[in-house]
Amino acid sequence: MRILLVTSMVPQAEGAGAIPILLHAQLQGLREHHEVTLVTAVGDERGEAEAAAQLVDSGFDAHFADRRQPRSATGRWRRRARLATAWLRGRHWRAVWFADPGVQAILDRLAATSDFDIAVVEDSAMSGYQLPAGVTSILTEHEVLRPRAVDWHPGPPSKWPSWVIGEIDWRRRPRFQRAAWGRFDRVLVFGRRDAETIAELAPEVAARTRVSPFGLDLPPQANPAREQAGTVLFVGNFTHQPNRDAATWLAREIMPMVLERRPEAQLRIVGSNPPPEVLALASPSVEVFPDAPNVESHLEEAAVVVAPVRTGGGMRMKVLQAIAAGKAAVTTARGAEGFDVFEPDPPLRIADSSAEIADAVSDLLDDPAQRRELGRQARAFAERHHSPSAWAKRLEAVYEEAREIPQSRPEAAGHSG
Repeated sequence: MRILLVTSMVPQAEGAGAIPILLHAQLQGLREHHEVTLVTAVGDERGEAEAAAQLVDSGFDAHFADRRQPRSATGRWRRRARLATAWLRGRHWRAVWFADPGVQAILDRLAATSDFDIAVVEDSAMSGYQLPAGVTSILTEHEVLRPRAVDWHPGPPSKWPSWVIGEIDWRRRPRFQRAAWGRFDRVLVFGRRDAETIAELAPEVAARTRVSPFGLDLPPQANPAREQAGTVLFVGNFTHQPNRDAATWLAREIMPMVLERRPEAQLRIVGSNPPPEVLALASPSVEVFPDAPNVESHLEEAAVVVAPVRTGGGMRMKVLQAIAAGKAAVTTARGAEGFDVFEPDPPLRIADSSAEIADAVSDLLDDPAQRRELGRQARAFAERHHSPSAWAKRLEAVYEEAREIPQSRPEAAGHSG
């Protein structure tokens, strides 16, 4: 197939956050058997410009708009005015932020000069671009969010403006999501919960929704000799609110229970962009590593990886990275979403209350043989279901189905709020 792949970020094997990492695995898997053309924008996120240059140097058919902050003050103010005007007109902030005119210019040029069998758009933030006419289209929705009540805890006055914007965006989110889903022949999600939420929020889209958990460039299996007894690890990108909540819950409620059984236990919190409330979790039994260049060394030294997520949607990269490295992992039922699609009992310890999570972590710390066997099973599970080639096969099946039985849909023509 000739695949047009439109992404919100530049694929990176070691990117900051889950999206660049999973995009890299997707690109690697699809490239093995298909002609892939990548369209995205280079932003100011760490490593994006370098990753884009590497793709170009490799000869890959990649096209990049420039979404970075202008160097001149005048350029920056013009950009801010463009973004603010679009948001004030009622558009959702994610659509505003990723609506780079350069991306549409690239798509228009490719539509005039190239033929594609399918157009794949990653993330609803990119859903408003005009795609080549007559080409079957797929949207991958990375995180389906339900409407929620107003959060009446705005914090100190300095945070009131961002609180107001955030609450308005939450009110706009349902309309934005439904409009995005309605433009595509198929909508892909990573787990069953997200598929069920789409069916609830947009019943007309349910028949076009498919579940395909994402993959990962499998890392080397962790060396058991490097494990440090008693080390508990949490990894997350802290721009994502569910990760801030999980880290706080783990440090303040769960770890004290673990320490009652294992006084020598040590929690490591590793992640990018930690806010003050996460940095403040540091204590004699809690280490915070902000903006670590990579997580591999921390994964190798961890005895147990914990992902106590209780909010948000989608599938958790932190859990996949842990099991792919062959580590024993403890998570919640929400954190296990996407891993239960293939086998009824994925190789994870699943618990939902503070006490249950603390018991699961403590049990694994007490039993090296048990956690290493769980890690061995986890690695084999990741190899079977989450390698780039395994994920690509699932995607190919959805793409072929969409091409054979196209659904009528409105054409994507500009971003919706």
